[in-house]
Amino acid sequence: MEEDPDDAWHAKPGPADPGLVREVVAAARAERPAAPLERVAVAAYEAGVTPLGLMRACYAAQDTVVAESPAGEDDPAWEALADLMDRLTGFCPPGAHIEPLPRK
Repeated sequence: MEEDPDDAWHAKPGPADPGLVREVVAAARAERPAAPLERVAVAAYEAGVTPLGLMRACYAAQDTVVAESPAGEDDPAWEALADLMDRLTGFCPPGAHIEPLPRK
């Protein structure tokens, strides 16, 4: 079955853009990561990244945080990424969903 690039809900870890992963990790490590992560997500969508591509970058960023932090999944950056992923899939309060740009 072919993957739908617009289906962030069913994204599985896979190949991710290394530059985007670095941006996501840096934003997740900010003192207050919610706004920087949202900016990275919106900019990625504006640049044409698909929801699947953005979710894969988030999975890779979580793997990076776990590998680099002694706290692993307890690292606040990992939690911030999980929150972003919830916002990307719509598993969040109304109005918090970060949606891709409408197709032209």
